[in-house]
Amino acid sequence: MVAVSTVAMPRCGLYRTTRPLGEDVPAGILVNFHNHSDLDQPVVHLPVFSSFNRWQWDKRGRPVPARSDLESLRALPPEGYYVLRQEARFDDARWPAGSLVQLGYDRAATPLLFLAQRRFHLAENTLFFAARGMPFEPASLEGALEPLVVHEEPDPNAAGGEAPVAR
Repeated sequence: MVAVSTVAMPRCGLYRTTRPLGEDVPAGILVNFHNHSDLDQPVVHLPVFSSFNRWQWDKRGRPVPARSDLESLRALPPEGYYVLRQEARFDDARWPAGSLVQLGYDRAATPLLFLAQRRFHLAENTLFFAARGMPFEPASLEGALEPLVVHEEPDPNAAGGEAPVAR
């Protein structure tokens, strides 16, 4: 009789590895997991560089060696924009409940919060997020953040031309 794994297939998204997944995916790093690929097996993509507090991922997926390795992945909330449900306290700062923040991660999957700031000395009606975030306790993420939808213009480089003007 052939043993069938009872490990449930996780959803696609961001995870922290808690043990190595093969030779080039160490424990304790941020990965982007996909359960659909050309390889007909789950894969993880490694972070390459961060731009605007969001990771860009290696196009090459690394196959997850065994289905049992999926148990070692720890799910993380998606990068993006959130509202603080409660006050966030840091060593030298307090951010009030209701603050707009951006959630990102470092390579070790440490959650980082970036506070939205308005710079009045500029002539644009724009919010800015710092290039350096404040580390946040991973266990506190789920209850501390309310997801927020922010419209993003299409990338004109990806579309092969200029982005359409919103009317």
